[in-house]
Amino acid sequence: MASYMETTGAAAEILQTHQLTKKYGDFAALDRVSLTLRQGDIYGLVGRNGAGKTTFFKCVMGLAKPTAGTIAINGKTTGLNVARQQMGFMINPSFFPYLGPKESLEYLCRVKGIRDKGEVGRLLKTVGLDGVKKPFKAFSLGMRQRLGIAGALLGSPTVIVLDEPINGLDPQGIIDMREVIKEAHSQTGATFIISSHILAELDLVATQFGFIEQGVLIKEISHTELHEHTRKSLVIEVDDVLLAQAVLKPLGASVAAVNGNRMTLASHLDQSNYLARALLDGGVELYDLHRQETTLEEYFMRLIGGGKRDAENDPRRDISLAS
Repeated sequence: MASYMETTGAAAEILQTHQLTKKYGDFAALDRVSLTLRQGDIYGLVGRNGAGKTTFFKCVMGLAKPTAGTIAINGKTTGLNVARQQMGFMINPSFFPYLGPKESLEYLCRVKGIRDKGEVGRLLKTVGLDGVKKPFKAFSLGMRQRLGIAGALLGSPTVIVLDEPINGLDPQGIIDMREVIKEAHSQTGATFIISSHILAELDLVATQFGFIEQGVLIKEISHTELHEHTRKSLVIEVDDVLLAQAVLKPLGASVAAVNGNRMTLASHLDQSNYLARALLDGGVELYDLHRQETTLEEYFMRLIGGGKRDAENDPRRDISLAS
């Protein structure tokens, strides 16, 4: 796999939250979120709109004060304002409307005290905006997102926070943004945490995932583990499971799971006719045999319980800072 994908070994813990909670009145926008971000990760924070992703980012970046819980950056829970200087973030990118991309980044360099004159040019090339002269107000959404990422990368931060970088983009814009993120990660070696409600897109870049729903982090999972849960399988329904297992064992078709009269196989997916013939020849009554695959979207919806939140009764709709 490419360098931005999952790596082995015990990487250092860059960012940790423990029981992080943010309440607005009686409503918990974040509810005891304990999350771990390791060095070199591209961490995909997945959740529906209003699940708590932006609120989490605002607490981590110091833009919102947590109600309870702790945040640790590089293992330290104190002096976070200093530690945050090593973090770059993009939340609703906004620049002076009359400045072009080069002038916008040069202004940020002055604000941040960055003196490397070549950094602006390098970053504009990384995000595909080198040579662009028109002002920010004339940018497309995709161009605005690209400039936002360039701004987040200024100063070579060790952690990059990107909030919904593909939200609202057309298919080509999504592809372009994916390549920008991969290129930035490859060139900088920084640790990324990216939020989105589109699991299938994050799956193409992320090494780790956290699933958040109604302010609760319900699961953390690696890229490999995710695909173990969404792999293809062969489902066979028979009259006698024990006899069927005895027939299949010499064929090397091991049964991954049994539920009543149904068996699930993770191998021999392209040999269903061969297996069916062997079962019938072995005296097994075959009721059903079909291939099955859980899509990423199905896994996501199953994980969060499916269904849609009742918008009329959702207190988030009246809270401008919650997300």
